[in-house]
Amino acid sequence: MERHPIIRTLTIRKRFQLWPVVVLLALTLLCFHRLAFSGLILGRGDTYAYFYPYWAVRNAALMQGRLPLWSPDVFMGVPLLANPQLGTFYPLNWPLVPLSPPDGIRLSVLAHIFLALLGSYSLARRWHIGPIAALASAAVFGLGGYLGAHVEQINQLQGLAWLPWLFLLYDRALDQPRRFVLPLAIGLALQFLTGHTQTVFITGVGLGTYGLAVSLTRPSGERIQSVLRALGCLALAGILALPLIAPQLIPTMELTSVSNRSGGLNPNEATAFSLNPLILGRGLLPSYDGIIFGEYVAYGGVIGLGLAGIGLLVPRRSTYARARWLWGALTVLGLLLALGEFNPLYWQLAHLPGFNFFRVPARWLALFALGMSLLAGVGLQALLDAPHTIRWPKITGIAGVILSLAAGSLLAAQSPEDVIGSAVPTAATWIGWGLALAALIATMMLLRAATKQPKPRWSRLARGLPLLALLAELLAASGVLPYNTLVLPEAYSAQRFTISQMRAYDADQTPPGRLLSISELLFDPGDRTTLEARYAQYGLSDLSVRIQHIATKLKEIVAPNLPLVWGIPSIDGFDGGLLPTRHYTAFTRLMLPPDALATIDGRLREILARESCRGACLPDSRWLNLTNTRYLLTDKVFDVWREGVAYDTTFTIRLDPGEPLDLPNPDQFEANAVDLLFTGETLPIVQLGGEILHPPNETALLDDLRWGRWQAAEASAAALTIEASGPVTIR
Repeated sequence: MERHPIIRTLTIRKRFQLWPVVVLLALTLLCFHRLAFSGLILGRGDTYAYFYPYWAVRNAALMQGRLPLWSPDVFMGVPLLANPQLGTFYPLNWPLVPLSPPDGIRLSVLAHIFLALLGSYSLARRWHIGPIAALASAAVFGLGGYLGAHVEQINQLQGLAWLPWLFLLYDRALDQPRRFVLPLAIGLALQFLTGHTQTVFITGVGLGTYGLAVSLTRPSGERIQSVLRALGCLALAGILALPLIAPQLIPTMELTSVSNRSGGLNPNEATAFSLNPLILGRGLLPSYDGIIFGEYVAYGGVIGLGLAGIGLLVPRRSTYARARWLWGALTVLGLLLALGEFNPLYWQLAHLPGFNFFRVPARWLALFALGMSLLAGVGLQALLDAPHTIRWPKITGIAGVILSLAAGSLLAAQSPEDVIGSAVPTAATWIGWGLALAALIATMMLLRAATKQPKPRWSRLARGLPLLALLAELLAASGVLPYNTLVLPEAYSAQRFTISQMRAYDADQTPPGRLLSISELLFDPGDRTTLEARYAQYGLSDLSVRIQHIATKLKEIVAPNLPLVWGIPSIDGFDGGLLPTRHYTAFTRLMLPPDALATIDGRLREILARESCRGACLPDSRWLNLTNTRYLLTDKVFDVWREGVAYDTTFTIRLDPGEPLDLPNPDQFEANAVDLLFTGETLPIVQLGGEILHPPNETALLDDLRWGRWQAAEASAAALTIEASGPVTIR
């Protein structure tokens, strides 16, 4: 029986509505193919040192059927449920609980990139942008530099993935509040539960600005009513979200009351990690060589930026003139706020609640990235609709802006600490920018030429060229992003000797002793040659090998939050949010050198690793005893060598005349000489089993220390006694 034509038409339409979803899923897997299919894992930055450990302890608790409330393993004890960054109540994290943290975060990255692509595509379609241009808009946001650079902060990526959806729901709520305020509230709750409250604050400011901007586009007689509706919808959605987020909000507020951030940050702290104008050209254009600090990356590609420029220049009477105004305003707002300390206005904002709760103003680039993606969609749609209106003056102006940013990238040489590798663009990056700019101009010309062709097939083919060129550029530029510099799974799972030894020490202790690690990671693993041979078999890049070595060294010193993975209690830790508490900060101030600043994010390991202390400024033993700190881990970078023997310079013992130092010999090791490192004008007096050893005729200078050998008449396994005839310090 033949189907009715109307039914067949509807079926075809529904089937074709799915093709953008399939395309976006394919783009996700294509651009993230190494993360999806190679078996390698993310192994650096916050992913490795922060999120893997916290996901491990959270998942372990949930797998046992209990909430993760507390861990004794970092910061001398730390609340878990109250820390929103664990994402304990975020529903999309629950299916990942049985997986290892690397696999769970891998799947979460892929899922949320796809979610961001789908959301930005849907938002573009809401603004009557056609499917091809909406795909371009989605690619600029979801596959651009801003989201790609934040895959190492999984909770931030999760929150950002909801950003276009929230703008879409808010826009719908402005027209149909009864129908869409509740979905907007659910979306806000989901974003909050991801655990990155700064993203929620940025989203709230962005939505409020968007609502006001929409109101200003209304006829003058409707503006006041429109403003009230916009603010009312947003406020009501926030109120409706409160019951949904209460399980996380209540313990988080309790933790906030004892956090270093309870009274807000001072302006200097609140403006830390502002977008430096010197790095602007490197951050807003893709890199093919150096790795830009992730918070400063927000490129949408040279082609994406060019399309956004076209979107800004659409005629006033164009269908998309209103979109140009709204998304252009959001783009400019995001960029200006991201400048932070370099924007005089931000110094005033930094005193206000909300703005003074968070560091890293550069994160306002989230609004820039979303606004630019919508402008790119508008620009491509305008180009597809009327390519003849894009004349050479506009093309020249857009190219001039891009070339100005490219020239400005040379200023990055004044801020090289923000780039891993060459701060100034190398030939590879210049070529990449040049090819992309040429492709942008060429596709414009082809579109103009195609409109004059009598054959529609050529016209349809030309309409897809800008999108294909954009995707090719974004794919090529992703080579230096974190999701393409991966490491072997053993970077997380392999148990180094230090971990095995510490677990053995703690096995019979109740409570187990705590650990303090002090190191700047300047040492090499003892088996580095073997490790590099293994990495070479897998074809890891030089950067991936470097990242793998850093992960290995962090396991060697069990820091900063790796104690959570292995169940080894530590006095130290790392957190950039509500932890550690101000009480921890006040106590650890007693353990730091007098001229050191109090720590508000932990990292005693780095603060105590001073060259002036020969690599380890040891805290007073009374504070270590009070905290049950029984183990000290340091490296051997500052050991001094003499005749193939390494002398540990970590500990110092000051001797005054009449105060002998007795050193037992429990292993009954026989010695016929004693070597000493010391400082002081006089030579120590050394006795071995009561025999006064013959002092050295002269001492050698090793770094700033004196070395000497005291010779015995015959070998002895007796105890050692050292005395001083004058003030002397023994190493």
